[in-house]
Amino acid sequence: MKLHKYLFHLSFFVAVLTLAGSTLAVKGDYSKPKAQGKRVATSGSAQPRRSNLKPFSALTKDKVVIKGLFTFYHDTTDNSWLMAIRPDQLEQVYLCGISILQGDGAFLEGGRMMNTFPCYFKRVGKNIMFLEKNLRFTADSTSPMLRAVKRGLSDGLVASTAVKSRPDKKTKAILVDPTPFFVRDVFNLNFFLGQMARTGFTFDRQNSYFTRIKSFPENSEIAVLTRFRTSKPMSFTSLQDPYSFSHIYNFSLSTLPKTDYVPRYADDRVGYFLSIHEDYTHLDRETPYVRYINRWNLKKKNPSARISAPVEPIVFWIENTVPKEYRDAIARGIEFWNQAFEKLGYRNAIIARQMPDTATWDPADVRYSTIRWLVAANRPYTAIGPSRVNPYTGQIYDADVGIVADAIRNQLIVSENRVAPSRFDSRIEFPHAPWRDSLFKSLGLYGRTCEVAQGMAQEAAFANAYLNTEISDPVVRDSLKKEFINQFLTFVVAHEVGHTLGFRHNFKASAIYSLEQINDTAFTHEHGMIGTVMDYPAPNLAGKGRPQGEFFGSVPGPYDDWVVEYGYADFGAKSPDDEVEELNRIASRAPQPGLYYGTDEDAFGFSTKSIDPLTSIWDLSNDPIAFIDRNIAITQDIWHHAIKEFETPGTRYQKILRVFQTGWQPYIIGAFNLPKFVGGIYHDRLHIGDAEGKTPYRVVPAAEQRRAVTFLRDKLFAPDAFKLPADLLNKLEQETLEDFFFSAYQVPQVDYPIHQQVMAIQNTALYQLYNPYILWRLENNLKRVKPGEDRYTMYEMFTDLR
Repeated sequence: MKLHKYLFHLSFFVAVLTLAGSTLAVKGDYSKPKAQGKRVATSGSAQPRRSNLKPFSALTKDKVVIKGLFTFYHDTTDNSWLMAIRPDQLEQVYLCGISILQGDGAFLEGGRMMNTFPCYFKRVGKNIMFLEKNLRFTADSTSPMLRAVKRGLSDGLVASTAVKSRPDKKTKAILVDPTPFFVRDVFNLNFFLGQMARTGFTFDRQNSYFTRIKSFPENSEIAVLTRFRTSKPMSFTSLQDPYSFSHIYNFSLSTLPKTDYVPRYADDRVGYFLSIHEDYTHLDRETPYVRYINRWNLKKKNPSARISAPVEPIVFWIENTVPKEYRDAIARGIEFWNQAFEKLGYRNAIIARQMPDTATWDPADVRYSTIRWLVAANRPYTAIGPSRVNPYTGQIYDADVGIVADAIRNQLIVSENRVAPSRFDSRIEFPHAPWRDSLFKSLGLYGRTCEVAQGMAQEAAFANAYLNTEISDPVVRDSLKKEFINQFLTFVVAHEVGHTLGFRHNFKASAIYSLEQINDTAFTHEHGMIGTVMDYPAPNLAGKGRPQGEFFGSVPGPYDDWVVEYGYADFGAKSPDDEVEELNRIASRAPQPGLYYGTDEDAFGFSTKSIDPLTSIWDLSNDPIAFIDRNIAITQDIWHHAIKEFETPGTRYQKILRVFQTGWQPYIIGAFNLPKFVGGIYHDRLHIGDAEGKTPYRVVPAAEQRRAVTFLRDKLFAPDAFKLPADLLNKLEQETLEDFFFSAYQVPQVDYPIHQQVMAIQNTALYQLYNPYILWRLENNLKRVKPGEDRYTMYEMFTDLR
């Protein structure tokens, strides 16, 4: 891969040196190429003979007309479609965004926005081509370098289709069959799923079709059902037919936003999603990369006022499918960010509105950003929050948050999914299917997925068991459970809305306050419970006999304020270069307490590639060891005492099993996260001069490394670490009622596999501790500490674990 990249850049550079000067446009210059002989077919050449094509009016007679950005004609007798393309729509760049409206429950889930790309239609002879615009390499419109860029690269052909009609007499539009453009294996599942995953599934063109097309002034929405078949049966219980499944994809064709938006440069100290290209205008710059943050075009209506409403607020509509009892909590999640925006001078920057039952507009319309209620079978996640971005500038112009309908129920039943020890004995770096990772990489989505809800469902199940067993007063218990659900929904929506604002994860933000501060509601109402809602924090459970603070933070933390300031402060700039100094002033505050930042490529999930024990998922407080210790104590109390609360006549024993299962959660998180202290390195994203005498890397003190190993030895490996009441195992009855997944038949062991469960947790911790990454760091860290400083060695770790 490196060789290919080197050869590409070498050939590109040679091409640059051989070019004479000329002027071409980078943005918006999609001019027609000059004809270089009779063989070259361009937009204006090789017009088909009139006798070969039917009149426009003849083909559209008696068809249902769908007018909008593009006009479509539907023959309801055979479900055939025609698409009208006017001359001014040829070689005009649009944005095409693809979403999965309906998934299959086994491979790809519904409700997910996938990739967005710039595209255009081009006429070549008798055909119309649908092409993807290549924006990876650019040059300024006044630079001769642009000719080299255009000569060295090509746009991608998505599909082509034949012209069906003569031009319309009035609009000059021609008709095409849009089937090749949209009814296709859009994600190449033939390869990724059929070949890589060895399922044998292939695209079934004959049984794929348009399900719905809608068109609006600024966008056209094309929904397509695509079917896949295989000759070998797949034993996925969510598939009705083991030989086939279908997806419904939505293609959103929209115009490029025309605004006064000014792109903003990125900084590695602050976490934003980016729009990236390489600019070859200036070869004397350190890097060709130009990185713009993704953000909305938010401007004050009254720029001179200290606080002003925005010209155009960011409005999220709560879809009328959302249950009424949860709408207030979801609205709070949408408007969670207003407190941070108000510090910048924006009043009501983000507004939550309720979609009425009588609404005539469609949530698919790109002019509306929505919070949608989804049904996704066999999916433990609760929500996703994607957005549409102008790839030229980074301007966000549309966003939707999807909440899975089972978000609440999953808190109660997700623990049943861990009866099999192998489910969490994850002794691999990333448990995702390789074919999915390859697919997301091919779409430019790798590292942009959010899994807050998958883990949150498990954490919430543990919290639910705690509330059900540890709170004896039924009135207080019911009140706390309701409050937990509302705080849970508000947090998840605020997190996903944060993604739609352009914000990346920050997994170090949960490590800024102590457990005592977190449970002081007066403190958290003023400062927040964690640095940012963009973390994956565990719910805050104080434990029996301690004052209970907020389960999730209700106000933005210090990092929330900072990230909003970097992206949305208005400097009145006319170009990105005009605000570089101001942006650096903001970003240089990175060393300040509360502004710690560590994202996906710092945490790496549960991987031992991650070096910083404070950049972890599903932790809480500036003392992760004490946090795990507290939650293990809660588990032990549930197992030994509180679980008896469920032993009432008529209650099924399966409920006791569910409550028992949730108790493994702190052990699992501890087995993954705490070994990171061993050979650990605290990592701060700094630039030279940000903090005098401070470097990006600092070895975790030897005393903390010893403390982590001692804790793991005592809590996970000691002979009495998992001591249980003698009769408890005899009450853990597996589910025997039938379900869609044949769970009763697939349970690996009818009697509870306690030793296998314990061994799975212990193996996970040992795999982390003896992983080469950690052993290498233990050895390398000996060179990082100053002479005479206390150090923790590999030999000492081996000895401590005996």
